[in-house]
Amino acid sequence: MALKRSYPALLLSLVLLGAWLALANGQSRLPTNDRFLRRHWDNPKTKVTNETSYCNLQTSARGLPKKNNIFIHARIAVINRVCTTDGRPFSGNQRQSIRRFRLTACKLKADGSTYTEKRLTRRIVISCRNRLPVRLVRIIRF
Repeated sequence: MALKRSYPALLLSLVLLGAWLALANGQSRLPTNDRFLRRHWDNPKTKVTNETSYCNLQTSARGLPKKNNIFIHARIAVINRVCTTDGRPFSGNQRQSIRRFRLTACKLKADGSTYTEKRLTRRIVISCRNRLPVRLVRIIRF
């Protein structure tokens, strides 16, 4: 009986610890930023047995629709800084990164069920809200 009663306290402790760690990392909660990270962030890059399975794994594990996508392989703090000190104004609320990022571009093949994977190093343009990235607009060749 005592063990059953400790679960809510343990769960609450874990939730509070997670919130504290997020605040300690300088991460504020913004649903659109969470969506951006779910769709585009993978650091360190997930290891897979072959290159063709990476994109399939990422889209299915994240519940993303079958379409072209780009994954950024950098720390969240580095990506977030594009919206502040490490980005140049681009258009409206969009900013272009000063540094280049390691990326993986997943392009859906004509069969609609598999992807081609391309590793890139590019600058990115992102839309920002409350000093956080909310949408990947494009990648820029140098």
